[in-house]
Amino acid sequence: MSYKDEQIRKRIKKLMHKEGLNQTQFAERIGKAQPQVSNIMTGKDRITDNFLEDIYKAFPDLKDGWLTEEVQAVVSTDETRPRLPKTFMQGNIEGFLDKNRSQCQEKKIITQFADYEFTIILKNDRMSPKYLRGDELAFRKASFVEWGNDYLLDTDEGPRFKRVFETHDEEGNKMVRCVSYNKSDYPDFLIPYESIYDFYKCVGVIRVL
Repeated sequence: MSYKDEQIRKRIKKLMHKEGLNQTQFAERIGKAQPQVSNIMTGKDRITDNFLEDIYKAFPDLKDGWLTEEVQAVVSTDETRPRLPKTFMQGNIEGFLDKNRSQCQEKKIITQFADYEFTIILKNDRMSPKYLRGDELAFRKASFVEWGNDYLLDTDEGPRFKRVFETHDEEGNKMVRCVSYNKSDYPDFLIPYESIYDFYKCVGVIRVL
């Protein structure tokens, strides 16, 4: 496996993480069989020009040549992501980052994580024992929601970090059931789907022991 091919595979994985796609969904998106994609991603088969062209066709917003350009460049260790302060709790995360990023601490990227947009430090025990107070959590905006997983919900009443499930109220309106892992102290509750601006998936955790 060449260094160039390895770097291209890393960029493909980064694209999959950004789009919230697993390998099967990615294969369907680019019109390939999952075993074919698996062989390429594991290095069993080589990366062909046709394979790259199919990716560009499926993701027209990708900059032309992004998968292969400067593949030998090392990612700068000076690249940062914002750590959101307590003031972001007023809601609308994207708007906060657009207007108030200067209020955030800029922390060097955690290269072991999937691509992420920001981190927060957990200030409560609602999600213990899976997540503990003081954990630093990394998030990226989800292009679709995998129900039953952990998301930071950006709502009109502020952000909520919960395990989420799709449900409906008695009138048939779409709702999101929010579940804490610490269920004995924090009962489930419902949020109207239309009151949620965005879902941000948790993609990494740092815990200081």
